[in-house]
Amino acid sequence: MRRRHGRPSTAALRNRCIPIAAVNNNTGPLQRGRLAACTFGHAISDGFANFTPPLFHTVKSLYHLADSDIGLISMLFSLTTNFGQPIFGYLIDRYRLRNVIPFGLGVASVFMCAVGFAPSLWVFVAFMMLSGLGIALFHPRGGALAAEASGSRRAYGMSIFGAGGATGYALASLGAPLLHDLGLRVGLRPLQGLIFALPLGLAAVYLLWRFNPHRDAPDTATPPPQFSLRRHLLPHLRPLLPVFVVMVLRSATVTSFATFIQVLQGDLGHSPLFQGAVLFVFVGGAASGGMVGSHLSERYGRRFITVTSLLLAPPLLYYALSAPPLLLLGLLFAAGFTLRGAEHVNIAQTQDLLPHGMSTASAISMGFTWGIAGLAPRIVGMISERTGNLAFALACTTVLPVIAAGVALALPTRAPGATPRAETALVQ
Repeated sequence: MRRRHGRPSTAALRNRCIPIAAVNNNTGPLQRGRLAACTFGHAISDGFANFTPPLFHTVKSLYHLADSDIGLISMLFSLTTNFGQPIFGYLIDRYRLRNVIPFGLGVASVFMCAVGFAPSLWVFVAFMMLSGLGIALFHPRGGALAAEASGSRRAYGMSIFGAGGATGYALASLGAPLLHDLGLRVGLRPLQGLIFALPLGLAAVYLLWRFNPHRDAPDTATPPPQFSLRRHLLPHLRPLLPVFVVMVLRSATVTSFATFIQVLQGDLGHSPLFQGAVLFVFVGGAASGGMVGSHLSERYGRRFITVTSLLLAPPLLYYALSAPPLLLLGLLFAAGFTLRGAEHVNIAQTQDLLPHGMSTASAISMGFTWGIAGLAPRIVGMISERTGNLAFALACTTVLPVIAAGVALALPTRAPGATPRAETALVQ
């Protein structure tokens, strides 16, 4: 009951209590320092997530694997990294686990940098999956903190957070082959040069532990309500479905190209460094496109940017498969720019629908969707073996963004309570 005059009652304060990530209120200012800390952690985490894909052609030769085996390894890593996120996200929201980011990043760093020392293929895959669990532990909490620090500009703030991850992912595309070559020059075996990145990972763990982005957050006298799947998730499943389908279809195309486009270049005789450069420009375009798309969504609407970006990407991807090297790099940059231009807009839409479970929302949009999409490389590998044409198998995935664009027509145009930044919007 609320008093007529004076301060609100205790019950009213309890009803207005903010969840663990303090993101129920999306009207505050952008907190640049806290957002920067989360973004830095995301860059390191996603950098380790992309240490082995640029070297998949080397892995294929080292263990005498087929394309379908590479697809299976990619799928297992994706399942661990991405399906672990909803589980960890729920546990973080349910039991208010606050300081899991450094631990998750430490596990990811140690096992990913040690994959070259695995005595067998099975141990190699086990190391990758353990590293994937560490990455999965980082993302829900990191995404929730980034959303909190974004205030009223959640889509824009999440695009910065996502750009940090994409930048780390892109730099790993070049860094991993360079470390691999460095290891070979000093007498190490293939992939063992990745161990030289371990000091960077451990330094990041120390910095995130020392400068915890949540350490200066004020404690509330009344604890927030525990997150409940029945009360806070199930009622929103119907509006979540179309945005979930859009993210899965988009991610399936992204992960297929990120897994095999460098393998295709290796089959054509290009060097490991060029293979890494191919992935670098694809992911680098995604980082730029995510920030631009999030900014444009504030002016023209989320649905318009989502549909437009999904329709622009397929022809760029298709022509990249047969393009000469220089044109290939340009087409892949443009494809990454357009294909993932609305990704962080859709992440923000998921968080809007689940304000009482930000870690769970982040885990669904950044983890569960990519886990489902992680099945695609296995299918692409099987098609490649059946047809003997890897380029054709990749071309099959370019139809998925077109289907996603049709589904995206059911998405809302703007965030709840948002006001267009221009007097006229293209979509209402």
